[in-house]
Amino acid sequence: MARPSQSSVARGARRLAGACCAALLLAACQTTPGGTDAVPPELDGYLENPAVFSEMAGGNVVASAAYWGGLYERDPRNAEAAAEYASALRKIGSFAAALDVLRRADALNPNDPRLLAEYGKTLTAAGRAAEALPILDQALAADPGNWKTQSARGVALDQMGQHEAARAAYRTAAAAAPGEPAPWNNLGMSYALTGDLAEAEEALREAVATPRATARMRQNLALILGLKGDFTEAERLSRADLPPEAVDGNLQTLREIVSQPALWSNEAHADNNPVIIE
Repeated sequence: MARPSQSSVARGARRLAGACCAALLLAACQTTPGGTDAVPPELDGYLENPAVFSEMAGGNVVASAAYWGGLYERDPRNAEAAAEYASALRKIGSFAAALDVLRRADALNPNDPRLLAEYGKTLTAAGRAAEALPILDQALAADPGNWKTQSARGVALDQMGQHEAARAAYRTAAAAAPGEPAPWNNLGMSYALTGDLAEAEEALREAVATPRATARMRQNLALILGLKGDFTEAERLSRADLPPEAVDGNLQTLREIVSQPALWSNEAHADNNPVIIE
């Protein structure tokens, strides 16, 4: 019998991930700790499927949510599984489900720094910075060198309008994790929020110069360059990642923002958030 191609295995894993994730999202909201009623019967095979790990390594957050959710539903006392499951749910945008998982996990693992950090990140991503900040501070007290928590703390401070404190947090995170672009990206967008475009460009150039830079970071730099009137380089950066029609639309938006500066506030707070919480 002919073996299935890697791409067909991956597609199958994605379909199964979607099914498992849907069931586990329901489980996150409906089961009690230790309950496995909503875990799909295909879960055992899914957790052992090599293609799943390939999907996760490729950044598929649905696959990650299904995988870690399966481990969590098997053993709700597994703090690592709970934190990773909640992280994947946060990245999908399922904040309520992520917070429910974290509340249940915290009851079984009080003061676990991984859970505290993820709880603070999820509240921050949900726009609840005032609630997030003391939890992030508690997580940092237990794990002071964690750059991801420090960077998330900066995002919370920026949400609260405490931009100088936020920038100090991003710089601390960047110093703790050389080569990681996210703190530099967030620092750049913090400066952009207050109209300091030269500082924003400098920080974002630090971000995009790293091997781990993402398309989102390059588009953030393109946005800042466009706001400064450098449409040539903004277009070059945009075309590295986007199809032509998307580039044309972005450049038109940039020209509108430059001519109507009040539009920048809407862009900076758009649903497609330019700030990154790891």
